[in-house]
Amino acid sequence: MLGTSFVVCLAPEVIPSPVPSASVQLIDHVSNKTLGFEKVLAISLPERTDRRDGLILASALSGIDVAFVDGVHGGSVLEKALPPGDHKALNPSSFGSWRAHLNAVARVVHNNYASTLIIEDDVDWDVRLKSLFRDFALSSHTLAQHAGSAPVDFDNLPPTTAPIVSPYGDDWDLLWLGHCGMHLPGAGLVIHKNDPSVPEPQYLHSWNENERTPLMAYSAHTRVVMRESTVPVCPLAYALSQPGARKLIYSLGLQKFDAPFDVMLRSWCQEGGVICPATIPQLFDHYRRKGQTSLDSDISEPKQGYREKPVTPNIRWSVRINVEKLLRSETYYDDQYPDSQ
Repeated sequence: MLGTSFVVCLAPEVIPSPVPSASVQLIDHVSNKTLGFEKVLAISLPERTDRRDGLILASALSGIDVAFVDGVHGGSVLEKALPPGDHKALNPSSFGSWRAHLNAVARVVHNNYASTLIIEDDVDWDVRLKSLFRDFALSSHTLAQHAGSAPVDFDNLPPTTAPIVSPYGDDWDLLWLGHCGMHLPGAGLVIHKNDPSVPEPQYLHSWNENERTPLMAYSAHTRVVMRESTVPVCPLAYALSQPGARKLIYSLGLQKFDAPFDVMLRSWCQEGGVICPATIPQLFDHYRRKGQTSLDSDISEPKQGYREKPVTPNIRWSVRINVEKLLRSETYYDDQYPDSQ
C-alpha cells in the first residue's frame, strides 16, 4: 500500500450542472469512453513501459479508451525533414517532441477524425474528470455564442443554440486542457464558483512555483474557462477539431520550426488566427511518482533528487494516487489539497 498521507474525502452525491435545454443530447457524449471526442491519443515512447502501464490503468479505472502514438527520439529526425527556421539553438529532444506531436496531429488529419484529445503519457486527472469535462463543454459552447466583455456566471448560463458537431461547441480549433500555467484574458470568460475539484489558491502552481495564480483575484474554489488561452505553457493535454488539426500541421509541420513545440503551439494559438479555449486550473497535470526525480522527463535536463511520495500539482482527487482505492471500488478518496481550517 502506498505510504502517502492525505486527507480522506467522501465522494459527494453528484449534482448535475445546469444544462441549456438545446444542448442536452450532445452534452451526454462527454461521458463516453473518448470524452465526447472521436479519439483519445497518448504520446509515449515505446520503451517507457512504466508510463504506458500507468496510463493504461488510470484510463481503464476512469472509463477512457486511449490509443498510443509512439514518441520519437530527436536523433532519428532528419534535418532535411524539418520545416524552415533556425534550428541551431534547439536541443535534440526538442526535435523528437515536435515530431511526436506532429505525428499525432497527422493521424487526426489522415483519419479525418472530427475531434481528438491528445495527451502526454505522464498526465493525471481528478476522479471526477467526466463531470468536469461536462462543465467545461457547457462553458466552451456558451462562450462560442456569448463571448462578450462581461464574464458569464456558470450557474446562470444564457440560452444557446445546440451544437451540431461537438459538445464543446462547433467553433474552435484547439482546446488547451492540460498545461503548466497560463494567464487570464480580460474578456470571454465563464466563472464557475464553488467548484469542489479546485484547490484553494495557495495550492495552485504553474511551472514557476514563485508565480501567484491569477485565480487569487477570485474566491476560493473558482474555475475559469476562457474563449482564448493566454500565454499557456506546456501542451500536456489538448484537443483538436479536424479544421484545427489541418491548420496546425500546415503551420507547425510545414511552414516553420524555430522553437520547442509548446512555444510554437502557444504562438500559433495567440497569433495564428485560430480559436483556442482553455481552463484554469488545468484538467490534466504531470504525475510525479515516488523515487528519483531524474525519471520525471525525457525532454528536460534531469533533476537530481528523491521524491518521498507521489504528487500531481493542482489535482485534488488524483486518479493515480487513488489507484488502490479505485481498484477496491471505494468511494472516498485521498485529497492532496484539503481545505485549510
